[in-house]
Amino acid sequence: MLTPQRHNSGWRTAVARKWASRLSSASYIPMSRDAIELCMLELVELIIDALEDPERTDHSGRAVGTRLVEIHATGEDSLTLSLDLIRDVMVADTADESVHRMLGLLTAIAAGYAAADRESTFVQQETLKRALLRSKLQADRDLAASEARFGEVFTTTPIGVAICDLTGKFVQVNPALGETLGYRSQDFGSMTVHDLFHPEDAKYLTAAYAELAEGGRTQRLRERRRLLRADGEPAWAYLAVSVLKGADGAPAHFVTMVEDISELHLLQERFQYQALHDAMTGLPNRQFFRTRLEAALGNLPKDARLTLYHLGLDGFELINDGLGHEVGDGIIKAVARRLEQLIQREEAILARFGGTEFAVLVLESPRTPPVHEFAPMINEELAEPIYVGEHGIATSASIGVVQRCAGDGDAANMLWAADVALRRAEAAGKRQWALFDPDRAPDERTQAKLAAVMPGGLELGEFDVVYRPVVQLGDSKLIAIEAELSWETGEFGRLDHADCLRLAERSGVTLSLRDWMLGSAWEQLARWHRAGHRPPLVVGLSPNQAADPDLVGTIRRVLDEGSLDASWLRVSMPMRVMLGDNDEARDNVRFLDRLGVRTALHGFHASPGELRYLRDLPVDIIQFADDVVRLVRDSAEDSPEVEAVKRFVPLVRSCGRRLAVGDVDSEEQARRWHEMGCEVGAGALYGGPVPNVEVPNLLAQLASEN
Repeated sequence: MLTPQRHNSGWRTAVARKWASRLSSASYIPMSRDAIELCMLELVELIIDALEDPERTDHSGRAVGTRLVEIHATGEDSLTLSLDLIRDVMVADTADESVHRMLGLLTAIAAGYAAADRESTFVQQETLKRALLRSKLQADRDLAASEARFGEVFTTTPIGVAICDLTGKFVQVNPALGETLGYRSQDFGSMTVHDLFHPEDAKYLTAAYAELAEGGRTQRLRERRRLLRADGEPAWAYLAVSVLKGADGAPAHFVTMVEDISELHLLQERFQYQALHDAMTGLPNRQFFRTRLEAALGNLPKDARLTLYHLGLDGFELINDGLGHEVGDGIIKAVARRLEQLIQREEAILARFGGTEFAVLVLESPRTPPVHEFAPMINEELAEPIYVGEHGIATSASIGVVQRCAGDGDAANMLWAADVALRRAEAAGKRQWALFDPDRAPDERTQAKLAAVMPGGLELGEFDVVYRPVVQLGDSKLIAIEAELSWETGEFGRLDHADCLRLAERSGVTLSLRDWMLGSAWEQLARWHRAGHRPPLVVGLSPNQAADPDLVGTIRRVLDEGSLDASWLRVSMPMRVMLGDNDEARDNVRFLDRLGVRTALHGFHASPGELRYLRDLPVDIIQFADDVVRLVRDSAEDSPEVEAVKRFVPLVRSCGRRLAVGDVDSEEQARRWHEMGCEVGAGALYGGPVPNVEVPNLLAQLASEN
């Protein structure tokens, strides 16, 4: 007997909800809960219609089973749960005829379910098969396209590519490799990749390929190496080698890519050569020479003896100025060739350091001439005239020499020592040589260090202007205050005026130091004048400071920025800078005179060559050189030296010039010079250099003594 509630819509809804709940717990149905319940309600109504109409049992049952499969109610227990539910809620009395209909219905549902499930599986299989077929066809097309692209790239790329097995036998080679190395395509059939290696790189590359095959290094190699062309010539190439693995993951093949960089390598070698060689002579430059020197000191036996000759050509500016720089360049080249010939029998290296300086490093052997023979040999070689056109030009060199054992040498120290020795040789005159004196090395290094830090000292305000009195020798009456430089170096103490000027010439701050001193002293003089002290100011200059073309302009600016008249300033210039062809210095004297600035000359040695300039130049005081003052001081009054100096005094005074002396440190010296006819003096007797704050007291003291 069928359940009597089947005609109740609420009951049907409750059955549908219960059925939806059981199916949702048995399988995943890709629908919302409301949609599932609505679908189950439709199936409940189909079942009730089938139970009431026996003719519809089979059709409706199959429809219910099919629908269950369509909504994916295909879990392992989905059919069992559905059949149990239908049986339990639809049949009230199992003895009734309706039970037979129910059983028929359930059978139809199961049959429909099974048929639909088979169809669904078949459809899925067909869909999967078509998808796989499409995927395979697409993969085949992609593979074909990829192979075509690879083939196109492999064939047309300008980079040589070779695929070889692990023994090195070629499997595939592109045309570019043959073009790069000059081989025909058929040549590679009987070759291996090892045949391409340059003999000097073969051992390394063979080991590298083997290591790649064994997986001992990263699976690629990137190297700049030499290969062999078909004609046996080397070819620089950039090699990129990778390992291709087989299906089992083990290395199976090598891929070698070869990029020809021969031209790039040659260009780099050319650039490197130019960076390490002098462009004019082709000799190694300073940088290369130092590298070779360092290598020699590091690699030679410790007792190996090295001699370094540092040459500076003498008076070369005369050649450039008189005959032109082209001739000068020709001489430099000729000197280089002669020096090469001189050392060709020695184990030596020759370099040009730039300008007119050369260097020779000689590894001494039993046949090597000693320094006292080899240094003159250099000048003998250079003394042979070098003909440029119709001119035969002989040269000479000043030579600094340093000797070291390899175990005791240091490249930087040897170069410095040779340069120090060269400067000493140049100071001794032309065509001289000097051996580095280690006993003087500390002083030389100190002087070099001071010259190097001098510009910084000027910027940091380490310099002072100090002042000393200049007086009349007869009565010690003050004539002027002389400004001098003083430098507090800290580590090396305080340096006086002469040392400051000497170091300034080496450091390159000569002119800036002069300008600072002039400005400071002139400003200080104005303050003293306002305080009632009115001494004239004397400023002594070095040769370069005096010959500077901008000297007059600098002094004009100093005067314009101050408040005093130009007549309060006297500029003292070196006598030697007035001699010869130095028109600039003599013109400076004349122009300063037109400005109203008085001038003096110091460093006078009483030579005839000096006397002829005294009448032509508007100077009023001539100061004897310090070495002349020392000569007179250390000689007897009736000595020939003193008598010679005495004879020059009337000649100077006849030109209308007063004579001055420095370094007067006793009353006896002052009397002696005064009796000889000198009128002006300075020195310790009258007071040494003092800071500007002490000058007023010094002036007051001198005034009280007179």
